[in-house]
Amino acid sequence: MIRINEKGFTLVELLCVLMLLGMLVTIAAPAVKDFSSKRNLELAARTMAMDMRKTQQKAITCGWSQLIEMRESRNDYLIKDGKTSERQRVRLPEGISYRSNNFPLVGGYNLLRFYRSGAPNRGGTVGLTNDAGDVIYVIVTPATGRVRIAEE
Repeated sequence: MIRINEKGFTLVELLCVLMLLGMLVTIAAPAVKDFSSKRNLELAARTMAMDMRKTQQKAITCGWSQLIEMRESRNDYLIKDGKTSERQRVRLPEGISYRSNNFPLVGGYNLLRFYRSGAPNRGGTVGLTNDAGDVIYVIVTPATGRVRIAEE
């Protein structure tokens, strides 16, 4: 009697494996989306903190005030040179928006000014949020102007 070597998988086995993979993807997809949303929020906060630090450094090196105008209604902020008319617009990423801001209102917008010494006009906190409701804060310390990021 000749035996034929049976190699491979049956159709039922393949369908079971595909069904298990489909269930795993269904379970994992929301977690990946939440991770991506949280990552975008952290990236937005880091970008804003970096822009604040660069603006502070420019105030020290140029010898005149530099400003950041946070425009909540437009979901962006303007980096302005206090002496020239130079300005740079930075949009917050899609799905990220302002949650809170306690910098002083000037002309309808919250304004952070760094004087030529590098000191801010006032310390404050900007809260950013994503569509999932996560919140992260960019904090500017009064007097020293230290910029840091915190989740609380």
